[in-house]
Amino acid sequence: MITLAIATSFFYLTLQNWPIFNGFNGFTTIPAPHFLGVYWGDPIPLYYMILFFAALSYAAVIYVSRAPFGLALQGVRDNPRRMEAIGYNVTALRIGAYAFAALIAAVGGILLVWQNNQISPFSVGVDVVINLLIIAVVGGLGHPIGPFIGAFIYVILRTFALDVLVAVGLDGRRFQTLIGLGFLVIVLFSPDGVVGLWRRWASRMLAPGGRSTS
Repeated sequence: MITLAIATSFFYLTLQNWPIFNGFNGFTTIPAPHFLGVYWGDPIPLYYMILFFAALSYAAVIYVSRAPFGLALQGVRDNPRRMEAIGYNVTALRIGAYAFAALIAAVGGILLVWQNNQISPFSVGVDVVINLLIIAVVGGLGHPIGPFIGAFIYVILRTFALDVLVAVGLDGRRFQTLIGLGFLVIVLFSPDGVVGLWRRWASRMLAPGGRSTS
């Protein structure tokens, strides 16, 4: 809810400050750079650049989660008072976590601007934030691969839900309802998303063989 409130506030801040943010139109014709003799706004170079930074971000999150800083963050998440009692600066750790997350988000934002050649207040609107929350929750918040899985599922639903609804004789504009129902099913049956479903299924498959399920 705090995330949605901040998104709404920032949306109206950018929308109402025409001299700074140019209102509804935002900033258009923002080209991607020419670098190493390649125009990175072309679809194929841009695709591989996005894939590279996505893999780099995933590797960085995995590394940080296993480093002392990441382990300390897990302790702060589970019991901040105990971490503070044993000498950790909880506030500094939280600021570091937000700075690390902001760096990854900033790289993604730059790539989005290069892909669309523009940015407007609607790029940070409530709809975008809700989509990101759906992607993260559906994939699973407990593992870095979760948002990637959630994004894949969301894109598949958004791409083919319209065709499915039209094929069964329903209004194609209700494709968001289908996405919402899928989101509710995941949340109700697996609060930790698809990754949680996979882990439970894998544990059940391994249990009859006498292997450890921990």
